[in-house]
Amino acid sequence: MTLQGYSTNYYVNEKNSNNKSNGLTPVKAFRNIQDAAHKTRPGDTVFVMGGNYTNTCPACNVLDITNSGSKSKYIVFINYPNQHPKLSFNGWAGISINSGVSYVKVIGFEVVGNNAKVTLAKALVQPQSCANKKGEFDPLYNGNGITISGSGKKHAHHIVIENNIVHDCGGGGIGASHADYITISGNAVYNSSWYTVFGTSGIALYQFYNYDNAKGYHNFISGNKCYNNKSLVPWIRQCAITDGNGIIIDDFRNKQNGSNLGDYHGRTLIENNICWYNGGTGIHTFQSDHVDIINNTAYCNSQTKELNAGQILSGLGDGNRIINNILVSDSENVINSNFHNTNLTYENNLHYNISHPGKEEIAVSSSTCINGLNPGFMYPANNLKADFRITKNSPAIHHGNTNVYSNDDYLGNKRAQNHNADIGAYEN
Repeated sequence: MTLQGYSTNYYVNEKNSNNKSNGLTPVKAFRNIQDAAHKTRPGDTVFVMGGNYTNTCPACNVLDITNSGSKSKYIVFINYPNQHPKLSFNGWAGISINSGVSYVKVIGFEVVGNNAKVTLAKALVQPQSCANKKGEFDPLYNGNGITISGSGKKHAHHIVIENNIVHDCGGGGIGASHADYITISGNAVYNSSWYTVFGTSGIALYQFYNYDNAKGYHNFISGNKCYNNKSLVPWIRQCAITDGNGIIIDDFRNKQNGSNLGDYHGRTLIENNICWYNGGTGIHTFQSDHVDIINNTAYCNSQTKELNAGQILSGLGDGNRIINNILVSDSENVINSNFHNTNLTYENNLHYNISHPGKEEIAVSSSTCINGLNPGFMYPANNLKADFRITKNSPAIHHGNTNVYSNDDYLGNKRAQNHNADIGAYEN
């Protein structure tokens, strides 16, 4: 089997007990993913078969990706066809893409954190928490699902994270920092960020750097589902509950933690995502510019009682666009906020509060927006079976922006064929 048509294919099967395996055929598959990762060169593909793969030491990651591909030859880690590899971890990460790594794809894994083996009572007094400043940070509470990192002069770039299921991580679900050209697409991220002291979210991009000055989109966050990610433990910087968002773009101006990267200039597209019942916002960008949030659905986020920022919003941004989104709140939760933005485009969004229809708390709107009308979802619910497709009588149908919309919807259906696009992640 060949995925890219050149270079070497490696195979991994945790059930294989053959000590003389070279990983070059399914029969001689490596037992550990890391063994294959060490072998990879540009253009190689690692096929991982079904099974449960775990970290080999308390602070280890299940998979450290340290080798880079090239522009025309990505290194690909992917599930073997029709098989379901699970990476269960209690270390610092399920999958870590290290500083300086580039041209890598990670596709088709389930990454499961340690939440089931942790209690909130113990998490609140974990080492280096606000209630216990002794000891060292413990990965049992703070492990992240998939991380992409950079440091110093080594920055990750051209990384694709696609069609993975990431859940029950004490830390964040999928995160990237000091990177550029990142695609996070088709993933499901849920029940994460619960127990960490670091203030994480379901999907997060933080302090990006300029790999080049090319125009157009550098980063894509598209077609993801983010559910029930929330912070239950105070962030150690403020000893307060923060974050636990569905999706966040944070500090692309590089003003925090002594960063010297300067303003990030690339554009980021956030489209066709569905974020519901997260503790913080559904989607927001903070202290970051050139972000387009288009055709997303956010439902009943801001569930953490200490937080009430809204469903989809921009704060301290310039040139951001929020267009064609459905924003639904409940109880006293606000729809959005508008904190010190400049050149914000806010059009064709639908606002609804299921507890107080017609009395939505809306900080920013426009004449193109729809207020107080139920979007008419198929099955809006506080569980993973929720269905946010819109019914045939939805006010979101044909009321999207004429010029700006996602070309395809969450399911890959083409939009705006002989009519205006629909609002939200799904095209009716």
